[in-house]
Amino acid sequence: MESLSIDQPLILLVDDDVRTARLLARLLEDDGFRVELATDGAAAIARLAHTPVPDILVTDFRMPHADGIAIARFARSLRPDLPLFVLTGYPELVARLGQGFEPAAVVHTKPVDYTALSAELRSSAAAARMRAARAQPSLSPTPPLA
Repeated sequence: MESLSIDQPLILLVDDDVRTARLLARLLEDDGFRVELATDGAAAIARLAHTPVPDILVTDFRMPHADGIAIARFARSLRPDLPLFVLTGYPELVARLGQGFEPAAVVHTKPVDYTALSAELRSSAAAARMRAARAQPSLSPTPPLA
């Protein structure tokens, strides 16, 4: 396993199925992501209230205390462009309840196709790095004052 650095994307993974969540977190870490895990909606919202805000949110839909849509809405209130991934056995319900997210949430039906999820997470992380780079001011030297 490669060592993780601060430059690697931070994913907040939220799922109340602890075994599945730990397995998915391990796979993501093996693929170079930093992962923090929350095992219910309240824990996820509490984590989002602290900095740094994760680079990507991956959440289950049905969970105790707050569902994935409530978590996504809170996350987007903090960072409107945060990439959202919802893992669910209820894709039609998520599509209906998740209307209005811009950019739209990516929905993966359980059981999750890990290869597809990983590829989309990489793509989202790369796009986020490009947005951040464009937002950084140029580091060109300041001309001397006359």
